[in-house]
Amino acid sequence: MLVTFEQTRTYSPLDEFLDSLAEQQLTYYASDLLEKRCCDNIEELGQAVRRATEVCHTMHLPLRENFKVVYRSQNGEVVQDWRLSPMAYLLMVINSDSHKDVVARMQVEMVKRVLNS
Repeated sequence: MLVTFEQTRTYSPLDEFLDSLAEQQLTYYASDLLEKRCCDNIEELGQAVRRATEVCHTMHLPLRENFKVVYRSQNGEVVQDWRLSPMAYLLMVINSDSHKDVVARMQVEMVKRVLNS
Protein backbone atom coordinates (compact mmCIF):
# COMPACT_ATOMS: atom_id res chain seq x y z
CA MET A 1 0.00 0.00 0.00
CA LEU A 2 1.32 3.42 -0.97
CA VAL A 3 0.55 6.26 1.40
CA THR A 4 1.35 9.88 0.68
CA PHE A 5 1.60 12.42 3.43
CA GLU A 6 1.18 16.01 2.51
CA GLN A 7 2.70 18.47 4.90
CA THR A 8 0.64 21.57 5.33
CA ARG A 9 1.94 24.65 6.99
CA THR A 10 -0.30 26.63 9.24
CA TYR A 11 0.51 30.23 9.86
CA SER A 12 0.32 31.65 13.32
CA PRO A 13 -0.49 35.32 13.86
CA LEU A 14 3.22 35.83 14.61
CA ASP A 15 4.21 34.32 11.23
CA GLU A 16 1.71 36.55 9.48
CA PHE A 17 3.06 39.59 11.31
CA LEU A 18 6.67 38.71 10.40
CA ASP A 19 5.68 38.18 6.76
CA SER A 20 3.95 41.55 6.77
CA LEU A 21 7.06 43.25 8.16
CA ALA A 22 9.29 41.51 5.62
CA GLU A 23 7.02 42.51 2.74
CA GLN A 24 7.48 46.20 3.55
CA GLN A 25 11.13 45.83 2.52
CA LEU A 26 10.30 44.19 -0.82
CA THR A 27 10.32 47.38 -2.87
CA TYR A 28 11.56 46.11 -6.25
CA TYR A 29 10.31 43.69 -8.89
CA ALA A 30 12.63 41.24 -10.62
CA SER A 31 10.95 42.09 -13.93
CA ASP A 32 12.45 45.59 -13.60
CA LEU A 33 15.72 43.95 -14.65
CA LEU A 34 14.16 43.10 -18.01
CA GLU A 35 13.33 46.76 -18.55
CA LYS A 36 16.84 47.82 -17.53
CA ARG A 37 18.34 45.28 -19.96
CA CYS A 38 20.12 43.28 -17.25
CA CYS A 39 18.29 40.19 -18.55
CA ASP A 40 16.95 39.51 -22.03
CA ASN A 41 14.14 37.13 -21.14
CA ILE A 42 12.33 35.36 -18.31
CA GLU A 43 14.77 32.42 -18.42
CA GLU A 44 17.77 34.69 -17.76
CA LEU A 45 15.76 36.40 -15.06
CA GLY A 46 15.05 33.05 -13.43
CA GLN A 47 18.76 32.19 -13.50
CA ALA A 48 19.60 35.48 -11.79
CA VAL A 49 16.95 34.77 -9.13
CA ARG A 50 18.41 31.29 -8.60
CA ARG A 51 21.95 32.65 -8.20
CA ALA A 52 20.83 35.39 -5.83
CA THR A 53 18.86 32.94 -3.67
CA GLU A 54 21.92 30.64 -3.59
CA VAL A 55 23.93 33.55 -2.18
CA CYS A 56 21.28 34.06 0.50
CA HIS A 57 21.27 30.34 1.36
CA THR A 58 25.07 30.28 1.59
CA MET A 59 25.09 33.32 3.87
CA HIS A 60 22.09 32.04 5.90
CA LEU A 61 19.99 35.08 5.02
CA PRO A 62 16.23 34.58 5.32
CA LEU A 63 14.60 34.32 1.90
CA ARG A 64 11.25 35.67 3.06
CA GLU A 65 12.94 38.97 3.92
CA ASN A 66 14.43 39.25 0.44
CA PHE A 67 12.27 37.39 -2.12
CA LYS A 68 8.58 36.76 -2.63
CA VAL A 69 6.99 35.09 -5.62
CA VAL A 70 4.11 37.14 -6.99
CA TYR A 71 1.91 36.91 -10.06
CA ARG A 72 1.27 39.96 -12.21
CA SER A 73 -0.76 40.75 -15.27
CA GLN A 74 1.30 41.49 -18.36
CA ASN A 75 -0.19 41.94 -21.83
CA GLY A 76 -3.36 40.17 -20.76
CA GLU A 77 -1.47 37.18 -19.29
CA VAL A 78 -0.66 36.26 -15.72
CA VAL A 79 3.12 35.93 -15.31
CA GLN A 80 5.34 35.01 -12.40
CA ASP A 81 7.50 37.74 -10.94
CA TRP A 82 9.37 38.29 -7.68
CA ARG A 83 9.23 41.14 -5.20
CA LEU A 84 12.72 41.89 -3.94
CA SER A 85 14.47 43.69 -1.14
CA PRO A 86 17.11 46.24 -2.19
CA MET A 87 19.82 43.68 -1.33
CA ALA A 88 18.15 40.94 -3.38
CA TYR A 89 17.76 43.35 -6.29
CA LEU A 90 21.48 44.20 -6.26
CA LEU A 91 22.40 40.53 -5.88
CA MET A 92 20.35 39.82 -8.99
CA VAL A 93 22.04 42.63 -10.93
CA ILE A 94 25.54 41.46 -10.09
CA ASN A 95 24.57 37.83 -10.77
CA SER A 96 23.11 38.59 -14.20
CA ASP A 97 24.93 38.28 -17.53
CA SER A 98 28.18 40.27 -17.24
CA HIS A 99 28.19 40.77 -21.02
CA LYS A 100 25.40 43.30 -20.49
CA ASP A 101 26.77 46.83 -20.14
CA VAL A 102 24.59 47.77 -17.17
CA VAL A 103 25.59 44.61 -15.28
CA ALA A 104 29.31 45.06 -15.95
CA ARG A 105 29.09 48.71 -14.88
CA MET A 106 27.37 47.75 -11.62
CA GLN A 107 29.96 45.07 -10.87
CA VAL A 108 32.83 47.52 -11.43
CA GLU A 109 31.10 50.21 -9.36
CA MET A 110 30.63 47.82 -6.44
CA VAL A 111 34.26 46.72 -6.56
CA LYS A 112 35.41 50.36 -6.63
CA ARG A 113 33.25 51.17 -3.59
CA VAL A 114 34.68 48.23 -1.65
CA LEU A 115 38.24 49.19 -2.54
CA ASN A 116 37.66 52.82 -1.53
CA SER A 117 36.07 52.04 1.81
